[in-house]
Amino acid sequence: MTAGTTRPLEDEPAPAEDVALVLAELGRLPLDQPLGQYLQRVADLAATVLRGVEALSVTLVEDGRARSAAFIGSVAAALDERQYDAGFGPCLDAAVSGEVVLLDLDDLGDLYPDFAREARRQGVVAAASLGLPVAQRVVGALNLYSTSGALDPDVVELARTFGSYAAVALANASLYGSTARLAAQMEEAMSSRAVIEQAKGVLMARLAVDADEAFAHLSRTSQRTNTKLRQTAADLVDRARRGEAG
Repeated sequence: MTAGTTRPLEDEPAPAEDVALVLAELGRLPLDQPLGQYLQRVADLAATVLRGVEALSVTLVEDGRARSAAFIGSVAAALDERQYDAGFGPCLDAAVSGEVVLLDLDDLGDLYPDFAREARRQGVVAAASLGLPVAQRVVGALNLYSTSGALDPDVVELARTFGSYAAVALANASLYGSTARLAAQMEEAMSSRAVIEQAKGVLMARLAVDADEAFAHLSRTSQRTNTKLRQTAADLVDRARRGEAG
């Protein structure tokens, strides 16, 4: 199942063995893939066990910005975007609070009136958003939309269980991504330091200066030529290897 499609309605609860298999699969998802691809797989897995849900999405709020990182059914993406534009709504409230927000759109009163009107206009009669606490600066929500009737309590309870697994999986993915980025940044930093040390060695030998003076010379050259220090050092080392002066 892919983003933008609407899953067929299945009234019967998912068999326990199917649920167990899906939760096990969720725990085995590889973390070394783009986060969007990872979250789309999370959404696909949710759709296989949350019967009676025609559209769903995963909201991600990072550094104060919300987006639908994955979705099934264009209505889910449209209603999510409506909330992001307004700055409030059930999926945002669930994401930032970590709580579960259940909505019967036939009996909302004055709760989320704008969202309720738009949801009803698009044929949605019931919705639920389950908060997925992820990391210090990243939170999320699993959003369910039904166009056929009220969400079955068993489905909502299963969504709670699935949400707890998804939160752990999403936290792991976020941690993996942060660790991978940190490792890449550290590797780049170490590479930069290595070439700068080589350039300092060249200057110390060529100008008969100490390490501090060599670095100062390198820094002045970088500023004068409006070139990053690492690139200035790399150029100098490259010229030295070719036997060129400068």
